[in-house]
Amino acid sequence: MKSTLFATTILAASVAVPAFGADKPFDGVTLRVLSTQQPWDAEVQKRVAQFEEKTGATVEFDLYAFGQTVQKVAVELTSKSPAYDVVFLEASDVPRFVPGGFLEPLDGYVETAKFDIDDFIPSTIAAETVDGKLYGIPYFAATQLMYYRGDVLKAAGFDAPPKTFEELISMCGKLQTQDMPCTALRGKANTSENIWYWTQILYGYGGHWVKDFPNDMTPTINSPEAVKAAEAYVKLLQDYSIPGSASAGYDEVVVAMQQANVAIAIEGAPLAGRILDPKLSKVSGELGFAVTPGGPAGVFAPFSAQGWNVNAASRNKEAAAAFILWATSKEIVKDISTNSSFLAVTRNSIWADAAFEAKHGYDFGYGSFTKAYAATLAVGAKDYRLPFAEFRPMADRVGLALQEAAVGKKTAQQALDDAQADVTTIMKRAGYLK
Repeated sequence: MKSTLFATTILAASVAVPAFGADKPFDGVTLRVLSTQQPWDAEVQKRVAQFEEKTGATVEFDLYAFGQTVQKVAVELTSKSPAYDVVFLEASDVPRFVPGGFLEPLDGYVETAKFDIDDFIPSTIAAETVDGKLYGIPYFAATQLMYYRGDVLKAAGFDAPPKTFEELISMCGKLQTQDMPCTALRGKANTSENIWYWTQILYGYGGHWVKDFPNDMTPTINSPEAVKAAEAYVKLLQDYSIPGSASAGYDEVVVAMQQANVAIAIEGAPLAGRILDPKLSKVSGELGFAVTPGGPAGVFAPFSAQGWNVNAASRNKEAAAAFILWATSKEIVKDISTNSSFLAVTRNSIWADAAFEAKHGYDFGYGSFTKAYAATLAVGAKDYRLPFAEFRPMADRVGLALQEAAVGKKTAQQALDDAQADVTTIMKRAGYLK
């Protein structure tokens, strides 16, 4: 049924054509969405009645903590369960589920609906594309920024934030006090926590996950460059970060910055809305924003996209695609981004919108947040997370190694040597190595 009716459904649902109300092409359909407990999901929920009114569909959300969602989606897809029609995926996980036919390609729906796909940041669309086919629509452009207390740095004699991780370590030696750690960073062991942070250090020091992706998949987890990157990361965790850093996730980092407990934090750019929430924040009006630090090999800002995908086992694929295209339409994204704390938008037109800049500029005298965000996206590392099915288990294993080093159970060299052996086994089992 990817037809003129589908195109009309999307048009009417997104721009609210009054005459469409009587048509209700998905009357009686119940869509189930499996996603995360994040601001985007909450804001779409607030507006979903618009979609329901125009289409006749009912939309039910099952939202879980981030890690739980990732695990549950994997189970639902690989079991080919039709229980959920729309699922959340980090774009780096899309290649994991395409080979088994677990995701529905969306190209036909996008073309039929004349959906303005060219308005999206190209790298976010590329991240959802495998072998030339589009498998998801990205709504969340994920990267990290450096947040810093402009007043604290100025009082310590620093005119600018650090540009490298070596400078960050050196600066922390002067900013650290008995009452306030220099920084807060993720130490929790998994791909979406400590690995999301550490990979930029790995690349900055000249390290890589494998010898030559995708031509030579031999792991290089324990290379000299990787060990140096791990040692720098461990030093920041052990000497200059908040108590409990070895098990901290992004929530702990956000709270530490909100409560003015640290001078510098490298954390998700989309989390600025929480960090600067006037009801919770003690640092609103004091923060500066900058591109994340680099290393001898350059700056490699974290980059990924998050989006919604149609479960190939869904019995309501057309309605599911219609819902995703409605939720990510320019009108809905603009409404959400200018009337909430959500700002990780994937549409270029929104970044250029005056209302968006007025809402999220956050210029307290140390530079515009949105300009820093855009500059960071511009240097976001291509394939920051390698796009192949085994990357998550590989990265999870290295995340455990970094945590072992951070708590002093092993040296960085020992931890990465052990991880190298295990990751090599993963690659052999997957057929990448003999």
